[in-house]
Amino acid sequence: MSDSLNSESTHEHPGINFENLLENEEEHPEEHVNADIVHEGVPKKRRDRKDTAPLVRDSGKSLLPFSRVQKIIKADKDIPMIARDATFLISLAAEEFIKRLCQAGQKAAEKERRATVQHKDLATVVRRADEFMFLDGEH
Repeated sequence: MSDSLNSESTHEHPGINFENLLENEEEHPEEHVNADIVHEGVPKKRRDRKDTAPLVRDSGKSLLPFSRVQKIIKADKDIPMIARDATFLISLAAEEFIKRLCQAGQKAAEKERRATVQHKDLATVVRRADEFMFLDGEH
């Protein structure tokens, strides 16, 4: 384990047990295996489709890796330091944003009678939904 991960897990934070997060990643490495590798040599049409359960965030935890969110924030040179709580809240806000954008994209795909969300679905959402218009480079 790297020093940065050790330092993250030793800080006290109410409601978040970073040591358990790190232990869970080490105990279940198979969750990170690419599905294409598992089904190597088997045509896609013959693979059984698995119903994927939606990710559910435990209270006090984020689905996004803390260190990755922290690196993204630190990339902005105008922010000299940021508290752990603020990083956690930014992570939760990013989760909510991704969820809403994906749901809107899924609705756009369903209107076209498709199960797969395509780039054009997300582009349509960005152009038409007030909530996401800030992503459109033209406005």
